[in-house]
Amino acid sequence: MKNQEKPSRREPHIPTELDWGDYRDDLDQNWAHDHYCGRSNEEMQEYFRNNPIEAASDLQFMPEIPFRYYMLGYRDCVMAGDYDLLDASDAASCFLNLVIGKLEKAPRYIAPIMPDLLPALQYVAENQGELKADKAMYGSFPEKFEKIQSLYAECKDRYRRYP
Repeated sequence: MKNQEKPSRREPHIPTELDWGDYRDDLDQNWAHDHYCGRSNEEMQEYFRNNPIEAASDLQFMPEIPFRYYMLGYRDCVMAGDYDLLDASDAASCFLNLVIGKLEKAPRYIAPIMPDLLPALQYVAENQGELKADKAMYGSFPEKFEKIQSLYAECKDRYRRYP
């Protein structure tokens, strides 16, 4: 009997024009499409790093497939930690808040990539002080992470991994 290889996890592809759907009717989606479409996450790292708040806003309005792809790139940027002091706290806070927002309003968009995001979310939650994210300004990262875990637990069985 031949050894069967374990199925490998499919690497996400750069979203195509088809993946963006009917973006032209929405100003925010149209803007995101014009700035992201056809670009790899690697190409977007400088933008994510220099504009963490704007990038999180862009992600918020993307269609499902582009959102999943670029959210992983945003995660990578947050984890790289190559920010100016103030931008690190903004990026971390935006990351947590974006995940909460998607889990509350569009869980189908984010649930399939949550296993890929959870280690980074936990790291951010456990390192609020290192990220210089003042609790009075940004809220409690550990409490936000607890909320993320709770919201994800409610929806994860409904939205199994799919393309």
